[in-house]
Amino acid sequence: MSLNNGDILIHSFQPNDIPQCLNITRGVYAKYCPEDGYVEKVFATDMADIEKNYLNIKGGHWWVARTMVDNTVVGQVGIQPLSVGNQKCYQAELANPHYLHIHPDQICELRRMAVIPAYQKQRVGFKLLHTLIEFAQSNDYKAIHLTTLGTMTSACKFYARCGFTKGKVEQYVVAESKNGDTKVKYLKSTVFEHSSSLTEDDVRLYSLPISESKRLYVQHYWMLL
Repeated sequence: MSLNNGDILIHSFQPNDIPQCLNITRGVYAKYCPEDGYVEKVFATDMADIEKNYLNIKGGHWWVARTMVDNTVVGQVGIQPLSVGNQKCYQAELANPHYLHIHPDQICELRRMAVIPAYQKQRVGFKLLHTLIEFAQSNDYKAIHLTTLGTMTSACKFYARCGFTKGKVEQYVVAESKNGDTKVKYLKSTVFEHSSSLTEDDVRLYSLPISESKRLYVQHYWMLL
């Protein structure tokens, strides 16, 4: 659907937005993730109570993008302190900081960014990101961190266009199913400190569907504020 300037309103999450936010998240990950239980985990953890886990914590928030024409939520994004939004990365930053002059407590995690396909490439994501960046700066964050899948090529290109730089890549090998179990499971990860460190084989597999590559690549991105 084509949008004009002013057709999209970015506003803070309201309780009645939750059904549409869940549908957006389910739709995005259903395309890229196999049956690994990830969506169910999201719904049972941070998205189980967006007000509690985002709006009610210091330095946290959640926004939705709503069309002015039919009042539909077509996009979303959340922000949390890195210590809350990505505890594994927070601990890694304490030991080996990405930015030597920035403490991990000054880093925020961008989470659950999604725009439904019909409204992509119409600056909805840019408006959501711009709102998040302004909030991050006003809350004295010095950097933004996020992760996305290598198979999400549109998202990777979007973050690159918006000024994010690539960090490390985590590779997970899909375990073979046993005894008719259809749930996808992952073996221990291999960490490449930068995408340039990927092997030729990994470069070939990086953006292929997980069902073909039998690998899941998690790309880290950073933005200095």
